[in-house]
Order: sequence, then C-alpha cells, then structure tokens
Amino acid sequence: MRTIIYGPPGTGKTYTLLKHIEDFLTNTNPEKIGYFTFSKNAAEEGKQRAAAKFKLDFKDLPYFQTLHSFCFNQLGLSKDQVMKEKHYKDLGDKIGIELEGVRQDDEYEGVFHSKNPYIQLINVARSKDIDPIQYYHQTNDSKISYRKLEIINDELKRYKEQHGLIDFCDMIEKFLEQGTPPKLRVMFVDEAQDLSLIQWRLVNKIEEASTDSFIAGDDDQGIYKWNGAHVDTFINLEGTRRILEQSQRVPRQPFLLANSIISKVRTRVDKKYFPRDYEGNVQYKQELSDIDFSQGKWLVLATANYLLKDIGDILDEKNLYWQRRNITPRVKNIYEVIEKWNQLREGIPLHFNDIKKIKARMNKNWDKKLSKDMPKDQFYDIDTLKEKFGLLTESKWYEALDELGDEDINKILKLIDSGEDLTRDPRIKISTIHGVKGNERENVVVTTDLSASHFYEYKNINPDEMHRLFYVACTRTENNLFIIEPQTKKHYDIKRYI
Repeated sequence: MRTIIYGPPGTGKTYTLLKHIEDFLTNTNPEKIGYFTFSKNAAEEGKQRAAAKFKLDFKDLPYFQTLHSFCFNQLGLSKDQVMKEKHYKDLGDKIGIELEGVRQDDEYEGVFHSKNPYIQLINVARSKDIDPIQYYHQTNDSKISYRKLEIINDELKRYKEQHGLIDFCDMIEKFLEQGTPPKLRVMFVDEAQDLSLIQWRLVNKIEEASTDSFIAGDDDQGIYKWNGAHVDTFINLEGTRRILEQSQRVPRQPFLLANSIISKVRTRVDKKYFPRDYEGNVQYKQELSDIDFSQGKWLVLATANYLLKDIGDILDEKNLYWQRRNITPRVKNIYEVIEKWNQLREGIPLHFNDIKKIKARMNKNWDKKLSKDMPKDQFYDIDTLKEKFGLLTESKWYEALDELGDEDINKILKLIDSGEDLTRDPRIKISTIHGVKGNERENVVVTTDLSASHFYEYKNINPDEMHRLFYVACTRTENNLFIIEPQTKKHYDIKRYI
C-alpha cells in the first residue's frame, strides 16, 4: 500500500517520516526498511536517529541513503569509477572544448552543476529520461549548436567507455537495466517533488519489491525543474493521501503572502494548513542597505548566483559578518590564525599544525628556511620559534601577519569594532533560493530581481516555476520577512499577489 504525505513548509514532513520508521523498527528487521532521500544530510539524520534509538550499527541500516548512493552500493562501484571534474577537463582538452566547472552538488546528489551549457543539457535530458539530441529538438535552444552537441555527447560516451567511468545518471540507468531491488517490508522516500523521471523509474522499481511505501514531499516546493525534476509525477501520484496541517515555522503575515503567491500556480495539490501562532510581519524596503542587520540571524536570498555578489558588497559596506551558503568566510579562517598568534604571544605553546597556519600568514616576518626541519609532533613557544626556527617578530597580529593585505586587516578590525563575534559562524547567510531549501531563520530578506532567462519564462512561458520559487523563499522565515523592491525592470512582481 502506498501512502502519500504532503508536508507544507514547517509542518514536520521529515519528522513524520522518521516517526513512521521508528514505529516499523519496533517489529521489523532494519534491513527490510528503506529510507531514500534527495539530500545526504537527510539520509544521515535518518540513519543516526534510528541507530541511536534502537541501538543499531549503521551497517544494520543498509538502505538509509540517497538514491544515487543506493545504486552505487548495489552495483558494487568504487569512487575511482565515478566521473569527476578532472575527467571532464581531460575530455575537454582532448576534444578542444572547455569543459571545466562540472560537478555534482555536495549536498544534493541529484543536482548537477556545469558552466558548460552542452554538458548541462546532456545531463538534464538524461535525468528526464530523454535522449540528449531529442531533448535539443524539443527545447530548440538557439544558443546550442546541434553539431557541437553531437560531438560532445558522442565523445563523452566514448571517454567513459574507454576509461571505465560512469556518471550519476549511468548509475541509475545501469541499475534499472541490471539491478535486482531488495525485498523491503517498507520503503520511505523524502522530498519526492524533486525527483526526475529517471529517479521516479528507480523509485517505482524499488517500490514494486516492497510491501508498503510512504512517499513524502510538497509539490508547492518543487523548484528543481531546471535540473530535470518532474513535479507533475508527484502531483498525479495515486495512493492514500495525508496532508500535514500545522506549520511550526511560518507566522501569520508571511504565511498569508506565501499562500497568496502559491495559489496562482495552475497545477498543484490544494493543501489547507495553518500558520504558527505568531503574527510575524512583512516589510517592504527600497534597498537592501535600508535594513538594520545589527541583531538576530538572517537569510538573504536571490534568484541567481550572480546577484549574490552585489548583496555581499552591500553587506561589506555595512561592516557585517556574513557567509555564502555553507562556505566558511575568509575572515573567519584568518581570525582563527589571529587567535592562535595572540595565544602564542601570551606564552601558550602551540602544536606544529597551528604554527604551520601562522607561518603561512607571514612573509618577511619569518625566515622559513630555518623551519623546514621542525618536528611535526611537538608544541612550540614563541621564544623557541624565535631562537631556532626563524620567527622574527612578536608584534601585534596586524603587523606580524604580513601576508594579509590592508583590505583584510581593515575589514577584520571594523568587524571587531562593530561587536561581531568572529569565533562563531556568521549571523548572516546569503544564498540562492534553490540553495536554501530546508533552512530557516528568524529574519529572511528576499530580493525580487530575476535573470534574463527567469524573467522570460516568468512573463512568456509559465510563471509557475517563479511562483514556487518565491513561495519557498517567503516560507523560510520564523518571524520577519523583508521584501526588497526591484532594482531592475526584470523582476518578480510580488506586490501583484498581495
């Protein structure tokens, strides 16, 4: 029997699935339970929770994983067999076409990134279970040369065959052709709205060998169409339907705006759910610089990566401590070295590994010829470093760490003066809306400008994708939602949906 769980923002969809898993684990062999997710973190969370509650080893839960990891393990593959960025670069060098910047997302294995439009088209087509050449004719993209696409597509196949390599789509295709699914008592699938057609085929194959299944997701949050996701399959899925009705995150005012937006989507599952019992607020600001970021935790969201640079520049002008998605800020890495240098000056001996980081931030202040033979398993005080290993200064950090430029020094001094705690992760994170799913903050800022391609689709093809995107953005907030007025003519007209 199939049960479909619809989980609007903040209603505890993943929590609900994990509770069902716990119920089954009371009387089911854990090896007969499958929990398949779109993200590695979600799979890990499910595995850790089940293992802790029922005192299991991870090896007792072999089917708690992403779909790609499932295929990888079932086929007995090794990491050396998987296509990596270096292989695309090597292929590009061989055929005289630049193919750098190709990678699978670190967190979402089903998401593929490529700066090369040909590789991106090939991957999206295959995730849609369509031949790339056929997909080219369907999209009629004037920026793509048919002949060049043919060459890259053929050479990519040949390269993988010659070197015994496979990519993520190959893993699924190979398992669909050759693999035998495990006979599970129950299978769970999370974030089902993000599955591509080829992933749906895989889910169906596993499901056919399972007694029961729970498929969870939210079609209103299906924002990966650009990567091949087929949200209509989830919308049209047949089974016993259950809608989670109470959001523990979204307050009333942001909830009203978000639901006004999503109601404009033409094809969706209608879901009645309730906001958190807190009013919250929605504010409209002319510019990002008009917002007071001095207190609390923040998410600042944009629709495209290139728009994040301007956001970062504005935050820098306001002397704010921020990071992009989960990338550790440069100033945090530098400040860790500053703290170690201060400890050394205070007479605290440091391990070789810390000394190595300090030395890397010095040029003229360290004679590095004298430190080549430093034992790596020892601790060193500042006097020993000066006497034996080439350290030439005891000055304050902004003089001693002379590898740092004036820009870094001034930025860190201003952040310290403003009261920011550089030992912690930044209070402010900036991200594309696509990169922030599953995240939430007490304060969320949404910019409304669109890229040329997004704007064209929004105005001329189908606005549903942008409606879903801004619905996701507006429902990240726990308290306050700030909407930035458009800075360009190409923008999402959010006030139209109030």
